[in-house]
This record gives sequence, C-alpha cells and structure tokens, in this order.
Amino acid sequence: MKISNNWLKQYIDINLSAEKLEDRLTFAGIEVEAVEQVGKELAQLKVAEIVQKEKHPNAETLSICSVFDGKETLQVVCGAPNCAAGQKIAFAPIGTDFGDFKIKKTKLRGEVSFGMICSEQELGLSDNHDGIMVLDENAEAGIDMATYLGKNDTCFEVEITPNRPDLLGMIGVAKDLSALMGIPTTLPDPKLGEGEGNISAELSLENQEEALCTRYVARMIKGVKIAESPEWLKNRLTSIGLRPVNNVVDITNFVMMEYGHPLHAFDYAKLKNKQIIIRRAKQGEEFPALDENVYKLTNEDLVIADAENPVALAGIIGGENSHITEQTTDIVLEAANFLYSNIRKSSGRLKIFTDSSYRFERDMADETAELVSQRAIELILEIAGGTLVGGKLDSYPNPKELNSVSVRPSRATKILTIDANKDKIKAYMQALGLTNVSEDEDLLTFKVPANRKDLTREIDLIEEIIRLHGYNNVKQVLKPQNIMDREYFYTRRKVQDLLVTCGFSEIINWSFGDPEDLNKLNIAENDERRNYAKLKNPLGTSFSIMRSMLIPGVLKNAIHNINHGAKDFKLFEMAKVFTRKDEKLATEKMHISGLLSGALNPTFWKEKSHNVDFFDVKGIVEEILNIVGVTQIKYETSQELFYQNGQAADLYYKKHLLGSFGKIDPKVAEKFGIEQAVYGLDIKFDAVMNLKLMGYPIFKTIPKYPPVLRDLSILVSEEYPVQQIIDTIFQINRKLIHDIVLFDEYKGENVRDGHRSLTFNIVFVSDTKTLTDESTNKILQKIIKRLQNEYQIEMR
Repeated sequence: MKISNNWLKQYIDINLSAEKLEDRLTFAGIEVEAVEQVGKELAQLKVAEIVQKEKHPNAETLSICSVFDGKETLQVVCGAPNCAAGQKIAFAPIGTDFGDFKIKKTKLRGEVSFGMICSEQELGLSDNHDGIMVLDENAEAGIDMATYLGKNDTCFEVEITPNRPDLLGMIGVAKDLSALMGIPTTLPDPKLGEGEGNISAELSLENQEEALCTRYVARMIKGVKIAESPEWLKNRLTSIGLRPVNNVVDITNFVMMEYGHPLHAFDYAKLKNKQIIIRRAKQGEEFPALDENVYKLTNEDLVIADAENPVALAGIIGGENSHITEQTTDIVLEAANFLYSNIRKSSGRLKIFTDSSYRFERDMADETAELVSQRAIELILEIAGGTLVGGKLDSYPNPKELNSVSVRPSRATKILTIDANKDKIKAYMQALGLTNVSEDEDLLTFKVPANRKDLTREIDLIEEIIRLHGYNNVKQVLKPQNIMDREYFYTRRKVQDLLVTCGFSEIINWSFGDPEDLNKLNIAENDERRNYAKLKNPLGTSFSIMRSMLIPGVLKNAIHNINHGAKDFKLFEMAKVFTRKDEKLATEKMHISGLLSGALNPTFWKEKSHNVDFFDVKGIVEEILNIVGVTQIKYETSQELFYQNGQAADLYYKKHLLGSFGKIDPKVAEKFGIEQAVYGLDIKFDAVMNLKLMGYPIFKTIPKYPPVLRDLSILVSEEYPVQQIIDTIFQINRKLIHDIVLFDEYKGENVRDGHRSLTFNIVFVSDTKTLTDESTNKILQKIIKRLQNEYQIEMR
C-alpha cells in the first residue's frame, strides 16, 4: 500500500520531514518498505513563456520559438501546430532526463535548439500528444512544473500487517498518527439530502448468501455526467500510483484509498430487470471481468448478479457488462462487506489480485460500508452532478454488538515496566477511539470500535499502551549482561583442543537416548541417572529420553568405527546430560566422556607401539585437570559397575566426586557389540569448573633453603590405598613435608600374598632454616611409627 504525504496532511496537521514521518510510521507499527519522491521528474521542467515565434527557414512544419524560462531567453525548435507567442508552456531545458532519453543541445534542420516544449503525453499526464501543453496565462515563469501542477509529494510504500485492516486507508493512518502524536484530525463528515423518489421503486436487492455477504448497501444517482476528473482528484490518485479513469470511477477509488473500504459503481441501464442478486456462482458459469479476461467460476465463488448474469465477482473485480462508460447517466453505488476467507479463496484460485480483494481479505468492518457509501455519493453529486434517489437498499442481516475488552493497570505496569495508571490508560484508549464503559479498583473496560478487530484480549490493549507510550520512552535499567561466561567458554575450548592434540576425534550425538542403555551399563536403580526426562512424543524407544549419560552414545560410535575397520580409535564427546527430580524441569550438566582402544599412537618405524592401558587414560585425565587448574585430586577405587573391577578409579577433590576412568568391563562392552579392550573416561566438567572458579591459583616462591630427600620402602597390605598412606604421612608435619612421590611398587618373589612393596621419595623443606639430618631423621621415625600403628607396615 502507498501513503501520500500531501494526502495525509488533509486529515492531520503534521509538520515533519519525510525522514521523521517515516520514523513515526515505523513506531506506529506501519513498516515503511520504500520512500518515493513523486514529481521528481516534473521538477526538472519549468513553466516558461513563448515570447516570440517565427517560421523555420528550412522546414515548413517547424517553428523557432524564443522561450523565457524565468531567467533567460532560449531558442527552441518546436514542431507542434498549436504553439503561439504569449503562451505559457512546460519547458524541458538541456539536461532534463525523461528516462528513455535526455534533452541535449541539438540542431534541427540547421537551427540550434536549447530544449523542448512538452506535450501532456511527454509529461506522463495523459495520452494527448496532438500538441504542446498550454498552461494558464497567469502561471509564473520559472517555477518547476511539479510545484505548478501540485505534484510535489512524498509517497511511502508500506506493509500493513494482516490484523490491521483499519490502516488500509489514509484516514486510518491519520487516526493512528493522531493517537501517537496527540494531534487532532480533521475528517470528512458527509451529509446527504433526502433525495427524490425512492430507490425501492427503481431497484430490488436480494441477498441469498447472508453468511458470505454480511452487509450490502446500494444507493442510486440519476443524471450524472461522466467526464474527466478535476485536477485535485487526479493528483491524489496518481500520487499513489492509481490511473485516473473517469470522475465516478475515480471517486470510488479515492474513497477506497481514503477509508480503506472498497466500493463499486454499476451502470443502472445495464442491470437486467433492475435487480441486484447476491448469490453463489453456478458451476462453470462464465464471467467477463474488467481486466478483459473471461473467468470460469465455481459454486464456491460469490457474485453480484442481475436477473440474468453476474455483473461483479464479489469483493474482487467488476464486470465488463456493467461498468461505467461515457454513455452512463444513471449509476448504482455498491458499498458492501464480504466474508474474508471466501474472498481469499476465490482470489487465489482465479489469480485475481486487486486493491479491493487485498482489503476484503483482511476482514473489513460492516459498519464502514454505510460511511463510505455516504462519502462517495456526496463527492459524485458534487463532481459529476445528478440527482440522488431517495433512500437506500441495505442488507444487514446480523448486526453485531461492539466488543468489550478489559485491562488491569497493575498487569500493564508489571509487563511494560512503566507507570500505567488509570488516567494514562484511559487517555491512550480514548485516543484510539475506544470508549470507557466501566471502571473498578484495578480494572478498566472499554468498548472497541468496529474497525479494530485486532483488539480482543487484555494483552492487545497492553500492546497498544506501550505503542502509544513509545518503546524508546521506557526507562532503561542497565544490568550486567552475562551473555557469555568467557572463563567457562575458553576453558572448555582448551580442553577440546587438548584432546584433539592427543589424537582424539570429537563426536556430536543427539541429546536423545535409550533407557535400555542404562541397564546395559549396570546402572543401579537408585542412581540419580535413572531420573531421566522422558519425551512426550519420541521418534521411538531408542530416542525416548533426554540422555543422562554420554558413555552409551560413545560406545555406539565405537562399534560403528570398529565395524568399518577402524579398531584403533580415540573418541570423545563434550555435551550436556539431563536429569530431573519429580516433575520439575530437567537439570542440565556438562560432561566429557571418551573412549580409547587399540594402539595408543599410529605405527612409527622408530618407536615400538603399545596398546592403550589404564595409565594412558589416567595421564589424559590429569592433563585435563591441569588445564582447568584443579590439583590435589584423590584417586579411589571406582564404584561404577560398567568398569572392570580393579581397573578403574573415581576422581575426588575432598568429598566432591569429579568423575571416573578405567577399563570398560568386557561383559558390558560385549552388550554394545565390542569384543576388544576399551578404556573410558567420564568427567563432570561443570563440577570441575566450579572448583576452578572457587579461587585463582596462589603464587608460591621457590624455597630459599635446600631440600632434604629421603626414600622410604615399606611392605604393606594391598587393602590400604596408596593415597591414604600419603595423606597419613603428610599429617605428621605439613610444614616441613613438601612433597611425596611413589616411584616404585613391587609384587612377587619374597613378598607375601595380599601385600606389596611401596617405595616413596619424601622431600623435606623449611621456609625458615636449613634442615639438619638429625631433625629430618626424627620426622622420618615419626612417619615409620605412625605407619606401623595404622597400617602394620614392615620396613624393607
């Protein structure tokens, strides 16, 4: 749809530049797709005067004219028979661009011409090219033709949303801007006399389809004179891209663009038996339309017919057999409303898209039909003359009461974060044409005008409140926008890069899982991972839950690789797992799961390759933790039942379980179709990151005094974990015992069954003095005595 700035100003006194008006329209909810300067081409031309005319010495049909353009007198060669001295004309100087050609200095039969005197056709005003366009003798020489003709305008190409048919006319846009800007409107107030006679004696109306035609108003004028429209009317239509036809047709188009409600005029003499019948088309009935096409209709199409044939396809296009011509003297004016869905179906099926169908498809208001009928009749009587026949034919079978909608000021305030008090809401709603019908403590009820069918709920009124208040007037509360946790993001990327550097391939699986996989992994019934989130409409049982573990998916990726000959692999996935309690939303936590199998590294002639083992996986886990910055990890025998007993460990920081790693139990692997040794790891990445974010690393200086090293070899039962023994040693003297490293373990000859030989390297350092052998040995003896008491060790 196009909106003319000049036309709009007839209804609302807006003094805004094109750019500012574009912004206002946009904030009113009217999307501006393009802005066009109407009259841009005409502005190149000037009003000029022919001060002298002489015959061309070398051509009988040409004349040499002296043309004064307000500044200078120029010689122009002209071939029009009607040019004469003293005329005011439209002059195109050198440089004028008509699109197809550009005016240049040229010679015509030996005489130089410095421009062109134009006809109406060359100006695009009509098809008349019999001679030059002669202007009014009072026209001022020198002004541009766009100003003289009143064609300086700005046209906005806009897209109106389907729920706002009230904005499909200039008055609707003016009303909306009035509410938005607080400027009063000046609207037409048509008044009709009683007329002569009664239309019922001249014409009959029968509405056979009241559900499809909800209102039909017909009025009649006798003795009209069909002629060219006045300039102001033609200018209004051409400014928005409509072609003037004749005064009556132009008025119907004008009123349609003014109010947004289509009308149609019939030649009364062409209506057979002086009847208007609103009916369904007969199956296969042919209809000759104004676009010079003949359409074959179905009984789904609604037509306006006379006693014999369709004279219009309802709400879409008029008929060739009843349109207004120069011979028309009596007219019948139709103003109606039709069921929008039926118009849309017929228009789409027949591929007829008109200004009329575009509007009726958006559900117009029945009440507007009477208003546009009065307005068009008033203009026709004023411009085309004639006598109004008294009365009207009005089929309005089911008038509807105006809709009422309530809004709570407290609700509006909460949603919009503005002070939406009662007075402000009432002022906004009244500006939009709503009427306040009741008021309670926290409730306002309004009657909605018929043309605002989009206002049906409280939230619709709240939207109108903020639209009129101004989105840009809402007070901004600047809060920290934690759009991304950079520390988390970059640490996660570092871990991914580390694993890829170690030869891993990252995999991405669906977040859906199979509950049977938990049974294959021997997950206990009371394990929190059994509290998975079920999908309401799963693709199948294999995708029926949000996965609570990543390991099953990685195992399935592993067997896929093995089946395709890739038996040496390192795979990992970093993704979220989902668990839930009761019926609450699922909790999402980031995990890292990986599998390794086969050779640790690719075959290389210089180095002997070996298969992945427990300590390779342990090293990778430690590298991950080092990158995150988490130290002082304890290893305990894993309680996970999908690992092989004695070949897996759980990771702890104090009492926090961070994950596990080890060899997948061959029986579990076999359930997934894997028959080779597979090692896995599963790290709770979020838990690890929480430890990292608890504090930054503290810098420690290199000790000033030399360390003292002692080796301690003991024989101890296998029931005691190494980490437990190390913790006990540290407890003897944390200030002086700097580090403890297990560098040897032995089982075999000369070692009793169920026991093992462990050798530790203990580093003693003091921050205040150099330690002597005597002080170091005393601490060592305390260590041995403590270990003998708690673990029954024997010295080796």
